[in-house]
Amino acid sequence: MTRFNPAKQHQSAINWSVIAYQTADNDKAAQTLVIGLVIGVAIAGTSPLLGAAIGAYFVVKGIQKASNADKNKKYIRSSGCVAHVLEGGNFRAYLDQNGEAQVLAELQYAERENLAFSEEAIDFYEEKGTQTATLQQVPTEKTISTMPQEINIIEEMTVRITNTAIIGIPGSGKGMIISNAVREAKKKHPDLKVFVIDPKNDPKELGYFGECDVVKRFACMDAKPSAVAVWAECCFDDYVVYALQNTKTLLFIDEGTMLGNKLHQAKSTLLIDKLTSYTSGGDSTGRNVWFAMQSPFVAGGLNLSIFSQMTSIVIAFQENIGALAQWKSAKIFKSLSLDVVADLIEKSSTGRAVYFGKTGQWYAMPKLNNYSGYDRDSRQYLPGFTQQSETTTSNLDAVTKLENSLNSGSNTSSELSSNAQLILIWIINNRSDKLIKFKGKEGRDMGFIKFLSENKIDAETRDKTIEELVNTKKIDISPEGDSIQLLDT
Repeated sequence: MTRFNPAKQHQSAINWSVIAYQTADNDKAAQTLVIGLVIGVAIAGTSPLLGAAIGAYFVVKGIQKASNADKNKKYIRSSGCVAHVLEGGNFRAYLDQNGEAQVLAELQYAERENLAFSEEAIDFYEEKGTQTATLQQVPTEKTISTMPQEINIIEEMTVRITNTAIIGIPGSGKGMIISNAVREAKKKHPDLKVFVIDPKNDPKELGYFGECDVVKRFACMDAKPSAVAVWAECCFDDYVVYALQNTKTLLFIDEGTMLGNKLHQAKSTLLIDKLTSYTSGGDSTGRNVWFAMQSPFVAGGLNLSIFSQMTSIVIAFQENIGALAQWKSAKIFKSLSLDVVADLIEKSSTGRAVYFGKTGQWYAMPKLNNYSGYDRDSRQYLPGFTQQSETTTSNLDAVTKLENSLNSGSNTSSELSSNAQLILIWIINNRSDKLIKFKGKEGRDMGFIKFLSENKIDAETRDKTIEELVNTKKIDISPEGDSIQLLDT
């Protein structure tokens, strides 16, 4: 048995940049200046010219060190070039992790830019610099930016939970990243509770949220904006209560583009208000948010008020690479080269590239577990998975599933009871401008009666729920007590 494991010294791309930056910052320029002045003054007592010359030498060396350090830090930030700065064991660990080809390419780039090398980098470069014919040509900026071929994006997202925006068109892989990251986050942070708002309710994607603690689903695509607004408000109300009951929560909002647009049509600022609050002050109270969307442009000005406080993760594949240039105006990228992204997509085993806002770089996207059991690229179910019903469900069915699945085993609550939410959303979707007669022998609204029957709402429960909706000023009831109508709120 042995505990020997050199790989334990391996670091993420971010950590290597931090180590290199700290090394460059510890350049001892100030000490060199002080030593030079002290020696110069001491010698000047016996030999003024020699003292002045020695003092000037150390001053020049100190200034050079400071200048080299500043230049190195600039290139660490902008290009991720770190090999030339690393020293001792750090250089050897970086070499072991990334291989000679990458390190040599970084050093050739550093030489072209006239950057200062560490002793270990000089020794390696003198030994290997002429041995790899394929790398003798000085690498271009494009080559350097694609050096980190892959990133462990799941590790970066979960080592510390932060507010994050995940952006990509349908089929790009947002669900793959989120489902893998949620599972890893719950392993690393056992007290973390994950609360999901899913405005899509796609049967093929239910497996993504298998490890989440609370999932709110509603098929918003064909629902009226006013119905979506009611549902979303109930979801956020429930989340507030749930977050107060737990020390650390992660709110994941899927399909943010669709949800934002629906709420904007309903003249609701709910989404923007909530995200602004959570990204501004949620972290200190144990609340963080992950927000997935198809585009950085969400109705209501979301990208302007939110993105500056969230880490951007952008997924690109062949079908949406053309949109990246337009997305750049949302200022989600520190830098963007479509050639670099296209090259990464071509080289990636998944046919995708991913941008990570903390490093400001693009990487090839690694393979991840598909917890949905459905391959969006081939549009086929994976072996061992059975096809789920993909029949288009009505809004009524979606809400029924939502309430049945969430109100069992969940202690969440909101202003309205589950039956009240159910009836209100049905009215908004089906009878927003009509009287609904529910009592009497003649003229009753059979659509409403059928709805109540399908959801096992008996007459007593119906009357209590209608009373609740009247008291909360959601609906009005006729003087005869046999008809109801939605109030314009």
